Amino acid sequence: MSRKLFSLFFIVTIICLMSLIKGVQVYSVENKVVAQKKTENKIIIAHTEIFGKLERPQVVFDHRLHSDKFKEQGCKTCHPLTSDGNLIFDFPFKPVVRNRESVMDSYHERCISCHRKMINARKKAGPIKCGNCHVKELESVNIRYPIFEFDFYYHNKHDKKLKDIKDHCSLCHHTYDIEEENEELALVYEKGTEESCYYCHELGKERGPELTAITNVAAKKGLTVRKVTHSRCLNCHIDYNKKGLKAGPFVCSKCHTGKFRTVAELAKIPRPDRDQPEKPFINIKNGRMKGILFNHKFHETNAKTCRACHHETLNACKNCHALTGSPEGKGINIAGAYHDVFSEIGCAGCHKIRKSEKNCAGCHHHLLEMDLQAKGPKKTICSLCHSGKREYLIPRQSISVSELYAKKVPEKVTIKILEKEYEPTIFPHLKIIKKLVEISNESKMATYFHGNIQTICEGCHHHRRIDAEVKKDTPPFCRNCHTISFDPQNLNRPRLLAVYHRQCMGCHEKMNIKAKGCADCHKEKAVRPTGILSKTTDNHPRLKQIGG
Repeated sequence: MSRKLFSLFFIVTIICLMSLIKGVQVYSVENKVVAQKKTENKIIIAHTEIFGKLERPQVVFDHRLHSDKFKEQGCKTCHPLTSDGNLIFDFPFKPVVRNRESVMDSYHERCISCHRKMINARKKAGPIKCGNCHVKELESVNIRYPIFEFDFYYHNKHDKKLKDIKDHCSLCHHTYDIEEENEELALVYEKGTEESCYYCHELGKERGPELTAITNVAAKKGLTVRKVTHSRCLNCHIDYNKKGLKAGPFVCSKCHTGKFRTVAELAKIPRPDRDQPEKPFINIKNGRMKGILFNHKFHETNAKTCRACHHETLNACKNCHALTGSPEGKGINIAGAYHDVFSEIGCAGCHKIRKSEKNCAGCHHHLLEMDLQAKGPKKTICSLCHSGKREYLIPRQSISVSELYAKKVPEKVTIKILEKEYEPTIFPHLKIIKKLVEISNESKMATYFHGNIQTICEGCHHHRRIDAEVKKDTPPFCRNCHTISFDPQNLNRPRLLAVYHRQCMGCHEKMNIKAKGCADCHKEKAVRPTGILSKTTDNHPRLKQIGG
């Protein structure tokens, strides 16, 4: 093989491998291979849950082509109907035992017989040979539609459109009476109990005892979120369309767009009304901590879904999470439910996530999130929530930097204790404080928990104790705790150089601030000091690795 031919073969091989790695979808059309990036309302027919490893390649089914072809006949051409005339968006057409032979025979009988019928009528028809449906080139194609978020915007839109219908919420919502022996009577609508479909139909997710019994029933019937939402939504949209009324979409790509509204975009959209209190007072019977006035309405507007907190039902947390734990709450007591910093659905865990966002992470990236001994929030902030007050007597005010001028806080600080091969660093002390105060005042959560300018200062002076300081508003320097040379007796206390670099560079990195190189903070000296042999660069790899 010549060198040129080998090079060409090598390049083609690399391109093919890159295509596979990036997941480029390839389709065969009249023996021509073309790149296909969009789903184009195609679906994969494989049923690996039934067939396991496939003997023939999967089928890439053009659903849009078929729905357009049989527009007059309607979806019932392929999909069966329920006793009340609603479409079941499933296949095979006739109910069968879902095993390999019955499912395969159902597809072949329905599809091939239809194709043969059209051929006999001398109409353009689909394939009848195995290899024309089970195309070898398509066996690795993966078509995945992005999830559809039925957010507060859509809920409010439906609520307004259907409000003139009596008990219009029952068109989507229902409850399941697990104790009712007659299954036809078990599914009922009870006003004031409306909840998310996910609670009962997100199968395979661990639930409490009561909900597990209901999800087991749903699992036996194969009532997944996908199946029930398609059934409810599409049947309604198709029905409205038949009546000549403005209807929602019934084409895959019209719902599954991959576009999602942010919390900010949903902030002014009304939330579903379940008679929930705006500011409930949370008080646990026999608890030893004072009650909490919880601003429920504020938290509603800062979440994309109620399930962000109410992970199993829309009931209050204490209904499942008892003071000492219970089976309904999986043994997690009420304190654990609220305070677990590793749980994104609890108060402390959710706050931890918010503190990891760009504007907050500059300070919070190096501050301990919890009390290491208790594995919960730091005890010093307990009283901020556990006030025992049933109303906000004094609303939290924005922080002002005006008091700093009276205290003669230095505008700039020169850091030169470690000066060697670089000039001293001029730290824009007051400028940074102003920026952090501005960020804090823009966040209601930060405004509540920061409370005063001292909290902002503690972002850097993180172990200060105001009541122990010799002089008011004169916190210790970094060098008062961190030594210049490494102290082997205090392995958890970094040396001074590491502290400056980790705290300053860590803040720059977390907040996406451009200045990260050495010369961005301190200029290199023109004359190198005696004893300095190595010459560092602005982006020293070792310096970045060890953080100092």
